[in-house]
Amino acid sequence: MKNSYKIKKFTSGEKVAIWIIFAVFSLYAVTLVFPFVWCFYNSFKTNPEFFGDIWSMPEIWLFSNWSDAIHLSVSGVNIIGMFGNSAIITLVNTFISIFVSAMTAYIIAKYKFLGSSAFYVTALVLMMIPSVGSMAATYKMYNDIGLYDTYIGIFIGAFGGFGSSFVLLYGFFKNLDWSYAEAAFIDGAGDYVVFFKIMLPMAIPGLVSVAILSAIGVWNDYFTIYMFAPSKVTIAVGLQGLISRMQYKANYPLLFAVMIMSIIPVITVFSIFQKTIMQNTTIGGVKG
Repeated sequence: MKNSYKIKKFTSGEKVAIWIIFAVFSLYAVTLVFPFVWCFYNSFKTNPEFFGDIWSMPEIWLFSNWSDAIHLSVSGVNIIGMFGNSAIITLVNTFISIFVSAMTAYIIAKYKFLGSSAFYVTALVLMMIPSVGSMAATYKMYNDIGLYDTYIGIFIGAFGGFGSSFVLLYGFFKNLDWSYAEAAFIDGAGDYVVFFKIMLPMAIPGLVSVAILSAIGVWNDYFTIYMFAPSKVTIAVGLQGLISRMQYKANYPLLFAVMIMSIIPVITVFSIFQKTIMQNTTIGGVKG
């Protein structure tokens, strides 16, 4: 028996509402994209040409701004070194954060023990409390134990196990079928085998989505590096340093070239994995 599908016909009022919503979101999309486009084509201008007309396209496309941008440095670290620091910190911190958050979310979502239900609520409440109040004590502790301005100190900060990654992965593990784990337990598998060989592979779609979002957050993190490891200049810290230093020279086309360089990796990663992120994440959790 063939299924018959009826195409919904919109009324005139509904069509008008849809077009209004489309126009509003289209305008919103333009406001998001235009600043990047504006920075991009202005990065190919000379400084006098930019101040002559900030809205016009370049008369002659000057690519030397991009080559000069590579040689800019902050605290002795050039752009290539900043990208290298950002890549190392992003990869290591993302791996640690996702791995620890996955273990925490799995235990709380799948194992029942005294107070287990309160952990999730506690994690949500803690996310609402600003962490800036503990910065002074953390800074002093890092100095006292020799972790200040070291990669190890930065990596240790990723071992929290809670935060947004925990909340998203908790929702994913909560929806995973537990029958596979029960079958493994009957066959004599232990908790570690069930987690690493059954539950973790089943959670890969959610892990990938959360890892991408976490990596973008780490890449753009300015405060942590500036506060606890100022010599490990990342692209976020370096960009702020260049803005502070170049605002008196007012060489904005050169600064725009650096800014576009800094966002290319984030845009590239998100463009490649946006379908994965949209398919596996929902508001307030991750789909199982």
